[in-house]
Amino acid sequence: MKAPLRASWFLAVMLFATVTNAQQTTIPSYDAARDSYFWQMLYVFGGETAYCGVEFDRQRSVDIDGQELTVEHAYPADWMAESFGCENRNTCANPEYGFAEADLHNLWPALGRINSSRGDLPYGTIEPDGNRFVEFCPDYERSSGSDAVVEPRDEVKGDLARSVLYMSHAYGFPLHGLDELLIDWHRMDQPDETERWRNYVIERLQGNRNPFIDGMLLW
Repeated sequence: MKAPLRASWFLAVMLFATVTNAQQTTIPSYDAARDSYFWQMLYVFGGETAYCGVEFDRQRSVDIDGQELTVEHAYPADWMAESFGCENRNTCANPEYGFAEADLHNLWPALGRINSSRGDLPYGTIEPDGNRFVEFCPDYERSSGSDAVVEPRDEVKGDLARSVLYMSHAYGFPLHGLDELLIDWHRMDQPDETERWRNYVIERLQGNRNPFIDGMLLW
């Protein structure tokens, strides 16, 4: 079986697989997720940012002048709103959208400038041609133009891919042609102990797990 066909077959299995309690139904809004769960419980002891690997402490401070921490959606919130037929994330009143936007499996700590740089751009691969944030995030790449994409550092490509694949599986969101890329990243960068621990904590907080981390799908 050729690689593209194999990837498509695995994706079809993923989309139609039955996994108990796929969606989260505990946290009703992004504000609640950010203010009461994400910083106060999931990252209460600190951690490191997804795209840059910058460490932060329990006070959410980073040793970079002019930078503060924000919360990044691996699967962009505007993509979710569009899937629910909303004009944008700020006007989407669908309760199901609220649960999806608040899903901790899709939320990651990020530096503010990097979060703004990514926006709702898709992930992709970029030929190295100079980094925009070389002073504090040398392994993050972003291309330009109408078809711009973002390429995370290798160490978190699998983590972010599993977040996006999870959102597609749990809520039925489209992958916008990223299927094969995400599957490749998922296999290239397999879950480590930190990601498995995060999966466990999120289960305790919102009641469900990411089956891609557990190896239930796409291995």
